[in-house]
Amino acid sequence: MELKDATVLVVDDESMLRDIFREWLEAEHCGVLTAGDGAAALQILRDQHVDVVVSDVRMPVMDGILLLKNLRTYVRMQNIYLPKMIFVSGFTDLEPREAYDLGVEVIMQKPIKYDEFVDAVRRTLRSREEMWAEPSSLGGLPLHLALPVASAAIEQGRIAFGQGGFCVRCTAQNDEGPVRFDLEFEGEKVSFAGHGFIRWTDPEEGLVGVEISDLDEPCRAWAIDLITANAGSSHIPRAPISAVPNFRIAK
Repeated sequence: MELKDATVLVVDDESMLRDIFREWLEAEHCGVLTAGDGAAALQILRDQHVDVVVSDVRMPVMDGILLLKNLRTYVRMQNIYLPKMIFVSGFTDLEPREAYDLGVEVIMQKPIKYDEFVDAVRRTLRSREEMWAEPSSLGGLPLHLALPVASAAIEQGRIAFGQGGFCVRCTAQNDEGPVRFDLEFEGEKVSFAGHGFIRWTDPEEGLVGVEISDLDEPCRAWAIDLITANAGSSHIPRAPISAVPNFRIAK
């Protein structure tokens, strides 16, 4: 979807920021709605179709995290579309692992520049297949793991898939940043390989959360089927046990 065809809801208790974000989006011919807190935003989302929500994290009445939790409950009950979510924060105490697990796709720190903001919204509107097919120049440190067959790896809690990435058990030292991943599943002719970003790490549990930027062409169709069949509602799961229990294997 293009920006000109989308509707974005901006949620922030600072009226000046709401106006700035509105101006930026309208300059891209995007439809814009605004709300001053999570409760007002939830009412809008119940009444109107929205493609992307750009929400502040800390707000009175209802903050961004509670907004997302309530929205997910409402969407599940009504069996309707869940908008893509972008978090904007001026604080460093937001736990990325929790946010990505809740389904947040992008976390931006204030102050934010025009290009950064518009590009983030534009990315969330694109399909995974479209994004993951674009060659990457990221490079990054290698993340190479040998795993059992996919069904066993998921069942044993070795890996879990989200809508935009995966969480995997890894004993090697990893830092947040670009990564070149190559996961070999036993019995498969191709590796689950591509580029991404390590968005969070947990050395004590031996876990890393990876957001996928692109998938290698030889494995792309198979990898997308595997993700589609096994992804939960998170963007990146916080732990392998959050994977969908009734896994299905891509064919």
